[in-house]
Amino acid sequence: MEAVYVRTSNGQIRPWNREAISDQLMKETDALKEFFGIEGIPTEEAKEIATEVERRINFKKHPIINSSLIREIANQILLEKSQKSRKKEDIERFDSYRKRSTRVGLPVYDAYMIDIGDSNSFERNENANVQGNPETSHKKKADKVSKEQYLLLMPPSLADKHTGGDIHIHDLEYFGTRPFCADWDLRYFFKTGFLPDGKGVRAAVAGPAMKPAVAVLHAVKILAAGQTNCAGGQGFYNFIPFIAPYMRGLKYGEIKQLMQELVYETSQVQVARGGQIVFSSLQLSPGIPELWQDIPPVYKGKIWKDQTYGDFEPEAQSTFKALMEVMLEGDYLGKPFNFPKPEIDMEPFFMNKSEYNDLYRLTVDLAAKFGTPYFDNQMPEYRGAGKGISCYQCCAYQFSDNKETDENFIDKLYFNEGKHFSMGSWQVVTLNAPRAAYKSKGDDNLLFSNLKSAMDDAIEVFKIKKAWMTKVIKSDRVPFLTQKALDHETGKHLPDAYYLNDLVYTIGVVGINEMVKHHTGFALNEDKGAYKLAIRSLFEMKSYARQLEKSNGIKIAIARTPAESVAQRFAVSDLIDKSYRYFAQNTVQGDVTNALTNIHKVNNLPVYYTNGTMLPPKADISLVEKINYEQTFFPILEGGNIFHVFLGEKDPNSDALYDFVNKIARNTQIGYFDITRDMTVCLDCSSVSKGLANSCQNCSSKNLDYISRVTGYLQAVSGWNAGKRQELMDRKRYNL
Repeated sequence: MEAVYVRTSNGQIRPWNREAISDQLMKETDALKEFFGIEGIPTEEAKEIATEVERRINFKKHPIINSSLIREIANQILLEKSQKSRKKEDIERFDSYRKRSTRVGLPVYDAYMIDIGDSNSFERNENANVQGNPETSHKKKADKVSKEQYLLLMPPSLADKHTGGDIHIHDLEYFGTRPFCADWDLRYFFKTGFLPDGKGVRAAVAGPAMKPAVAVLHAVKILAAGQTNCAGGQGFYNFIPFIAPYMRGLKYGEIKQLMQELVYETSQVQVARGGQIVFSSLQLSPGIPELWQDIPPVYKGKIWKDQTYGDFEPEAQSTFKALMEVMLEGDYLGKPFNFPKPEIDMEPFFMNKSEYNDLYRLTVDLAAKFGTPYFDNQMPEYRGAGKGISCYQCCAYQFSDNKETDENFIDKLYFNEGKHFSMGSWQVVTLNAPRAAYKSKGDDNLLFSNLKSAMDDAIEVFKIKKAWMTKVIKSDRVPFLTQKALDHETGKHLPDAYYLNDLVYTIGVVGINEMVKHHTGFALNEDKGAYKLAIRSLFEMKSYARQLEKSNGIKIAIARTPAESVAQRFAVSDLIDKSYRYFAQNTVQGDVTNALTNIHKVNNLPVYYTNGTMLPPKADISLVEKINYEQTFFPILEGGNIFHVFLGEKDPNSDALYDFVNKIARNTQIGYFDITRDMTVCLDCSSVSKGLANSCQNCSSKNLDYISRVTGYLQAVSGWNAGKRQELMDRKRYNL
């Protein structure tokens, strides 16, 4: 044989070596036992395949062979062996070998389309928070590789459930490397300082903040560092009380300047995954909550035993007021600040005292002007206000902790030995509820069974996640989360900054309205039977979740997931699949005719299922009726839910809106809600106006973009997928 060389996958050119093929086959397939309980390829079989690869290559025409070609030929041989096999175990074995040894990636053409931002490129509008830029291009290519990898490493039947649209594994691109979202306890960092890399080696280390400005900057950078180790949003629980001690002795103008720095720094740090703004949330109470009144504060590197958080009530109120005023002013162009999301804490301790009325009034003014705040309503008894901690973050996921659920709750409350609170989710898997109905043929029990079967699939996903993350943590691959910062007072290391074992696994639902519509013939708001079926279905799921918790030793929460892209993906999947198309075309929301015409050309189509347990966006009912229907589901969905009020007025009456917000908080079961405003931004003169205009009211330009709430956050409509844009047009807007 003439001299033949191989261009290897690590960028080298090496002499041809047949044994390298068999060695690599054995090395790669050995991992199958770990994932699927299948033994790796036997030595003789690997050598046989390597010999056949060598035979099939025309070395005269190809003196330098790409390793990718060698791999393709080897996989072709494995495919042929699978097809020729008669034994089921051999078919599965060769298929597994092939999937384990295949390449993941994307064609050069597809990669180029991503680079230039082609409208049909890979998942171009999956996340409205991602703006087209060089980092986005890099992220999308990495996403494609990672998603293929993780699906190939799952049992094929489970991977098919995701790709086929029975379930949706959220943030699949990060599945094997990190948890979903994180809500942080600032006291940890105010006690020990800030290690951006979690180790104190590769980045500069800062000690505990001694100055107010440093405390604010540390808070911003904690959110930025946290997102590198997580797939989803970052937030601070109890932000105002924890930052308040740093504000002592400052004039109000100085506090407001610090809050301006906080907001601008947070909303301008475009360093998150794919060059996006860090998706951040702040839980904001207008004062010191009852639970924290007598707790010693942690700041400036120590626990102040001679003080309590209650001592800083004036500073807390001033900080809250300053932050609301900064957000009310908007940015330089008069736009709202998309981040950090202000999660307004509404609990009896504050709501029943008139001294907080003016502060809450500011939040309503902010809602009237920009629709920025989210109202975390802890007035309903099921929220357990004062008995523990609870917060909403990310896109309406709810997390809580109390003495009954956590044996270390009191120690965490007092920061004993550095114990502290951290909340979040390991992983989210959402179920295609309408498809469960399509399979049920009108049988209630079969519907419940199908939903539970999909929950079983979610559990299998969670098991894989847990196994992989155990290895990731052992390999020290999430260093910011697992850092054990040094307590400079005691010389001892504190517990992990983030308690990964405390995280929950979230099972989400999409399209409950369409589920009951197909099953009963009526939408949620059209028939009591349909409405009761939705409630019964969720109780069945919640009860089954408790069983799954016990049998699997994990925490499970049922939630309405944001489903920014999932609501569209499930609808498109059901229109594509011949088994469900007939049902789906009579059930999905949006422009079904358009979708059916273009469904074989593109995936980004103007159709969707209704989020969670919500009524259809265009349901022609009064706001009071909408509240009465949707409030019922909040106590059931312990993992989170949201109620949207879409305003049609350009300038709602402030008094009327304030009364309305109070009535929702005091008289309903709605635990989390927002007031959504639509805005028009002129890309020529930069003016901002209210509503969705066809031309700029200032310069008459038609070069416009729009801002509205896509799911649980405000963002430019230009980045929304076609399903969400259709929903924007479908939304029924209300005047107060």
